[in-house]
Amino acid sequence: MTFVSNPSVSPEGDKVAYLAVKADTKENKYRSGIWIAEENSYRPLTGGPSDRCPAWNPEGSVIAFSRTLDTKQGKRHYIAVTSPTGGEPQVIHESILPALNIKWSSQGGMIGYLSRRPVGRDWKPYSERDVLEIDRIPVWFDSEGWVFDRYWGLTVISYPGGEVLLEKGGPDYNIVDFDFGPDDDTIVYAVSTDMKRPFIHKLVLWDIAGDSERTLLEGLTIAAVAFDPRGRYIAVKANDRRRGLFSHYKIFVYDLNSEELLCMTCDLDLNTLNTVNSDSRGPSCLKGMYWDDNGHIYFSVHNAGRMVVMKSRPLGEPETVVDPASATVDDFSISKTGDTIAYVKMGPTNPPDIYVYRDETEYRLTEHNSWFTKSRRLSEPVRLQVQSPHGGNIDAWVLLPPDAEDCSGCLPWILYIHGGPKTSYGYAFIHEFQMLASQGFAVIYSNPRGSDGYSEDFADLRGRYGVDDYLELMKVVDEALSDFPQLDAQRGGVTGGSYGGYMTNVIVTKTRRFKAAVTQRSCSNWITFFGESDIGWYFAPELISAQEPWSDLQKYVDFSPLFSVEKIETPLLIIHSTEDYRCPLSGALQLFTALKLKGAKTKLLVFPGENHNLSRSGTPRRRVARLKAIVSWFKEHLAGQQES
Repeated sequence: MTFVSNPSVSPEGDKVAYLAVKADTKENKYRSGIWIAEENSYRPLTGGPSDRCPAWNPEGSVIAFSRTLDTKQGKRHYIAVTSPTGGEPQVIHESILPALNIKWSSQGGMIGYLSRRPVGRDWKPYSERDVLEIDRIPVWFDSEGWVFDRYWGLTVISYPGGEVLLEKGGPDYNIVDFDFGPDDDTIVYAVSTDMKRPFIHKLVLWDIAGDSERTLLEGLTIAAVAFDPRGRYIAVKANDRRRGLFSHYKIFVYDLNSEELLCMTCDLDLNTLNTVNSDSRGPSCLKGMYWDDNGHIYFSVHNAGRMVVMKSRPLGEPETVVDPASATVDDFSISKTGDTIAYVKMGPTNPPDIYVYRDETEYRLTEHNSWFTKSRRLSEPVRLQVQSPHGGNIDAWVLLPPDAEDCSGCLPWILYIHGGPKTSYGYAFIHEFQMLASQGFAVIYSNPRGSDGYSEDFADLRGRYGVDDYLELMKVVDEALSDFPQLDAQRGGVTGGSYGGYMTNVIVTKTRRFKAAVTQRSCSNWITFFGESDIGWYFAPELISAQEPWSDLQKYVDFSPLFSVEKIETPLLIIHSTEDYRCPLSGALQLFTALKLKGAKTKLLVFPGENHNLSRSGTPRRRVARLKAIVSWFKEHLAGQQES
């Protein structure tokens, strides 16, 4: 498949620059290039092999992008530009580390970007040092490695010269997002200044001409900022932390005239981040929040497993603009007037491709993955509404094998639990589900309490982690078995990754109804997670409603499946990666050792060099190996056969 992402529409709305990523299994790597789509054609614009983040200049005549090349001196990172009509790209600037979130200034004479920046001029790669001297947390970050002396900084370069004009950031001053003001004399940015609470940000207005700054807001968790082209408002996608980590990201606007902060989406009670699960999306530098020239702000909203596009004026009511029903808008951008919206759309049986919405009509621009849908037998999921033991309904789906017979008890099945917990399943394409169905398994998946896409109250699982959600997951299984007589109640499996791996661990300590389980990139011990994870010291206490382990040890023990290992009888495959810094490898090793000492049926698969995102962006051959291992384990224990 082609992983299509980052649909950056031209200012006039007539072209879409986007990223196309292909897996190269021979070289065991991904190749990414910038493509361009118009009404009747689409074609490659750059050859890669590692290009990202296409961004149009205000006139629509130049596209800037991030490029990484392998050289004899190692990896080199650049800002390059190219014409939308084609031709050889021109490198205008070299960055120390990969550039992300590229933005042009409003007048087109500057380009800004974010990147990791090393502390000190004599910085050396970690592998070249005799000792790592560490005095900051986090010491590492998932998918990046060691980061204790690399901070997120803002660099502004000239165009077309590429000279560095401005720099901002420092060891205790990490820039999260930025945007240029309409006159190019100001920049607004969000920054984290407290290493103990990296999720707390300030919103700062930087007067470039006067070289002065003022803080506009403090105390929010900010994901994105966008300057009103008219210069009055700053849009802020932020989490107000009213429910801690389980709060929704909302769209606020800060009025520079009145110095008031207005919330545009608080009455929606829905998240504006895309947390719909998929293993088939490519990387993107888009933030999903834009102003048009008419004073509207466009943003995405997560509604029950679907991402839709809405818009509003600062003092108006949000209205839905793009709602693809049984599909999801995975990523989008708008033209200057908002008349054209370019987006990646995917559905349960449709991998991602590029679409535009114009004149109240949807147009498909690319067919990158139509061959896949034509050459594979894909299954449509059946949606269930399951009544929760705690009140209300739970969204759930059952995906049957494409050639499932109308029989009684003929199918093994797998309960698949999503990560997070504040993410969701829904109407995105998940290759793994279709693969499992093609191997003869029915797949049951759902959004129990703690999931995203619903109210904050529904998402708030603090202190009930592994309790309320467990009861709802069991109710989903009961309902699926009742509604689908093809499922054999005696041949059920359970799996999931991250939070889903944790819940798999919890489930096998509470029940023996599952004949096999696979726990992936999971946490089994909150005590070690607290000190080893890149987010552990603030994530674990909030999730289980506890203080630090040294003050509240019993709670950490009570919520950790490792300390109930004597109850595990289910054959358990443990899958983990050596460079998983979100749920570190130690948890998997502890669980495996305990099960082996207990004499339980278990196996440990460790993927060298991979991180927490193995199933989504791991190297191609290891992704295939992981899928084969899962199928083999479930066939051995559920279907009575071993994968060849």
